[in-house]
Amino acid sequence: MNTEKLLKELAEAPGISSIEDEPRKIMHQYLQHLSDRVYLDGLGSMIGVQNENADGIKIQFAAHMDEVGFMVKKVDERGYLRLQPVGSMWTHVLLGQRMDVKTDNGSIYAGVIGSPASHGLPKEVKERTMAMNDLYLDVGASSQMQVYKAGIRPGCMVFPHGSFTKMLDNDRVMCKALDDRAGCAAELIAFEYLYGRYHAPLYCAGTIQEEPGLRGARTATDIIHPDLSLAVDTTVAGDTPADHNTCRLGGGAVLSMIDSNTIAHRGLIRYAETIAAEKKIPIQYAVFKGGGTDSGNIHKSFEGILSMTISIPIRYMHSMQSIISMHDVEACAELMSAMVLGMNQTKYKQLLNGWEDDDD
Repeated sequence: MNTEKLLKELAEAPGISSIEDEPRKIMHQYLQHLSDRVYLDGLGSMIGVQNENADGIKIQFAAHMDEVGFMVKKVDERGYLRLQPVGSMWTHVLLGQRMDVKTDNGSIYAGVIGSPASHGLPKEVKERTMAMNDLYLDVGASSQMQVYKAGIRPGCMVFPHGSFTKMLDNDRVMCKALDDRAGCAAELIAFEYLYGRYHAPLYCAGTIQEEPGLRGARTATDIIHPDLSLAVDTTVAGDTPADHNTCRLGGGAVLSMIDSNTIAHRGLIRYAETIAAEKKIPIQYAVFKGGGTDSGNIHKSFEGILSMTISIPIRYMHSMQSIISMHDVEACAELMSAMVLGMNQTKYKQLLNGWEDDDD
């Protein structure tokens, strides 16, 4: 599977939370050739399964298909679109940005988030962030009626405009929606590697509505009922002048120890470390409480599920353009694959109960 081609397809597809149709179609195109069967849960998360009837524990991959963006809240009398954010964003990085609006019939119109002219603005205005409720999208319309005739109405999706671009270092790429289309790519690469090999029953879930509250992860997990889950998502890279932590682009897969709603299972972390050392897979660590992933709902499901998140470092998360390393995506996929192939019922019980069995 070509990592660059896969990332481009996934990242360029528009799909905010609850309107993930296009990334879901791409996921299906790949999963249908790698799965014994493909199906949806009641909300619309897509699930492919390998070796469903094999002996052993059920293992789940989970990566969310949705991206941050907006819905049209209203169209004012002059044709400007008022916006409802979907997902967490900071207005400081939104003003003046190119956005696109997609209508129910599939038409796409260009727009820009309006910004006051900076000339003559008082100092105190320049130094504060604009309120989210004050944002609007200018689609160049002359009237409200012109907007309605184009098919733009409340509920339409507004998403960042972005074309997939390779950077100066050709391993690094820039686009919108890499959170978490990069994770979707990683799980598909791992799933392809595992196809046709002997392993425990494995479910690959492209989840929906992660950004507003990890919703698809809950319903996908309910229908799969896994014993062990590996969520794959992005995490803030701390290698820029703006962000500072231990994660860096090109440093490999990130083992996320803690975030705002999950503390990774310690035994599963140690298992991941062991596998990474054996296979010489580069890893790094995230130990900070900002953000959250699908694991936040997965680990609390049923009687509790052994789970952790494997992450991909990303620069400028939840802005209109982000940057990742393709090497890190591939390292995540390699680690996920190796963890599945090394897992069996005995190892699972060891991790679950916190003891070692000399007979393993």
